Amino acid sequence: MSNTALESLLKNQPVIAAVRSPKSLREAIDSPCSVIFLLCGSVYNLKSMVTHVARAGKSCFVHLDLLKGYGQDSYFVRYLADEIKPTGVISTKNTLLQRAKQDGLMTVRRAFLLDSSALDVSIAAANKVKPDAVEILPGVSPKLIRLASESMNLPIITGGFISTEEEVMQGIEAGACACSTSVPSLWMLDGAKKN
Repeated sequence: MSNTALESLLKNQPVIAAVRSPKSLREAIDSPCSVIFLLCGSVYNLKSMVTHVARAGKSCFVHLDLLKGYGQDSYFVRYLADEIKPTGVISTKNTLLQRAKQDGLMTVRRAFLLDSSALDVSIAAANKVKPDAVEILPGVSPKLIRLASESMNLPIITGGFISTEEEVMQGIEAGACACSTSVPSLWMLDGAKKN
């Protein structure tokens, strides 16, 4: 899938519901968010959660690095694509993202920008794997968002420590196509505010 496919999913609602607990999944599904990031899940509940999101007509991205009870290898990614069927995956691991792309899943590479060398490493990794988007954390620095947006020819998603509407809007204004947050009140923001 192309970058434009992910950006299309986010066009009308640039806030992504980042679900850290199965208990908050219903609230995310009932929100106006069109994309849900599952930052939780295990062998016991992942398929059910992804199915609920899909039945609601929303796109579901599974964070591979945070799942419990699954091996972090290409066999699992293939199983995920064939049997669980999320829209896409999130990971810090290029090998998993490359495999997910081969299996037809959208990919989001998560990058922690702690300093300029971390930005350089993230740029090189993104250029190598060419994910559908890069999620940068922490997402509360407009300067970092601008640097990442200018340095990578990919859609940027901000995440981490986003707790106010102002921080969401600052991220969008700095060049991000979307903002992921685990704050349920922000899931209710009006997508029309994005210019």
